[in-house]
Amino acid sequence: MQITFLGHAGFCVETSRSLIIMDPWLSPLGAFDSAWFQFPSNHHLAALVQEKLQDPTRRKYIYISHEHKDHFDPPFLNSLVSRDFTFILPHFRRSALRDLLADYKCEGMITCRDGQVVDLEDGYAQLFLDDSELDRDSTVLVHADGMTFLNMNDCKLHDQLPKIKSEHGKIDVLAAQFSGATWHPTCYEYSPEVYQTISKKKMISKFEATAKAIEVVKPKMYLPSAGPCCFLDPILAHLNYEPINIFPRTYKVLDYLEKRLKRSHPVYAPELMPGDVIDVDCAEMAYTVPNRVTEANVQQYLSAYRARYEGLFNAHHNPARNGHDGIFSRLKGELESKLSSFTLSERVDRNLYFHFREPYDTMLRVDFRRRQVDAVSEISDSNYYSIAAPSWEIERVLNRRLTWEDFSLTFRMRLSRAPDVYQTLIQGFLLMEPEDLNHFCARLLSLESQKERIIVEAGGSRYSCNRICPHQGGDLSEGWIEEDRYLVCARHRWRYDLQSGGKSDASEDSIDAVALEPV
Repeated sequence: MQITFLGHAGFCVETSRSLIIMDPWLSPLGAFDSAWFQFPSNHHLAALVQEKLQDPTRRKYIYISHEHKDHFDPPFLNSLVSRDFTFILPHFRRSALRDLLADYKCEGMITCRDGQVVDLEDGYAQLFLDDSELDRDSTVLVHADGMTFLNMNDCKLHDQLPKIKSEHGKIDVLAAQFSGATWHPTCYEYSPEVYQTISKKKMISKFEATAKAIEVVKPKMYLPSAGPCCFLDPILAHLNYEPINIFPRTYKVLDYLEKRLKRSHPVYAPELMPGDVIDVDCAEMAYTVPNRVTEANVQQYLSAYRARYEGLFNAHHNPARNGHDGIFSRLKGELESKLSSFTLSERVDRNLYFHFREPYDTMLRVDFRRRQVDAVSEISDSNYYSIAAPSWEIERVLNRRLTWEDFSLTFRMRLSRAPDVYQTLIQGFLLMEPEDLNHFCARLLSLESQKERIIVEAGGSRYSCNRICPHQGGDLSEGWIEEDRYLVCARHRWRYDLQSGGKSDASEDSIDAVALEPV
């Protein structure tokens, strides 16, 4: 088995009789309305993928892990000339990914539910799905020629890794994300000190999850993948240069793993460059790209990369075509549509304020409990959520050029909340399409109804608590203890204070922990 790194989360897996292209993101206009760009640039590898897909000696597949545009790249897929390949797609409840490819002319489409196996000419591929409404993602395992590659990409099924390892035994290569991709704290109005504190905590938490995944899977080689991107838009370019944020470059995670694992487990690949080739049989680099981006030349590299796109952004940030009043009116209607589908709105104890980043004397207030959207002139509450976004970006959402989730990943908005406590319901309201909100609310109610409990030990005491994480359904029996009191969910690393009844330290959720007799 040979693996060519295509950049970001993309891989080309070649076995004796099969070829699987995974998550090829190669378009030169980036993703999420040109907010994200591949780092390092990989656009030149589009020709390589085109060439590989013309190989007559192998059965060919393209696997798309989920619908985020840094994994699902319609412009590149539409550019493919040779199409005698089969798509392998996850079968999520939300059918958007399948629908978008329904008319694509190729050999066919295999849609897989959680755990489903696809027979290859010389082995098999198996998909593992995270379909929890707020998250839709998949992990793929390829076994062929006696070797196994487990590619987690962005998927956070860390609580499922013990089961995967038990069922499949030896795993030669593991690829997994190590960089963040959320608007918290990236887009929040924090002081520099608070911003760096939150960012460092999240970064280390992500690194630790990667280390624990390596400890469980015990691969011969770990490939850092799925991040970070870089930001060429002048509005976002500062993110490339911040000393601490949730987008660490590869050398930071490799340094962490070197100290944390002390080389007790796998070989770590170098800072991968698009085009590097891994020989899985001997867990070695078969070919490395000669001209590499390093910490010594990264500033120069980013400056040259940004210069190539100056013209794009001069034309990109146009005022809303229909004027602020027209966009404001349409946004009000969209939020009202969302609210009509939001069956758990009475649980939200604060108002949401939505306004433009440009000067405009009116904003929208979403009153969840009254199920009402009103135009107001200011924030009149001490307990609130607030989001401000460019009117032209909001117009692209309303015109369905972006989904609400794509919009969130542009990072061009600013948010604040008081008190500074995460609320799953508001997050879902902002990120989801109106037609998905009922399913989201039903999912939360389903999680609440699961009463299975486990017993954990921490700080010399035993505790009984709920097994299922109320955030997105992670299995807490695969979590770990921190500071002798916090039970950490392996999936998203939420922490629950066992000494305070199991309350989350990041939200108002709880796992209902009860202290039993001391150990």
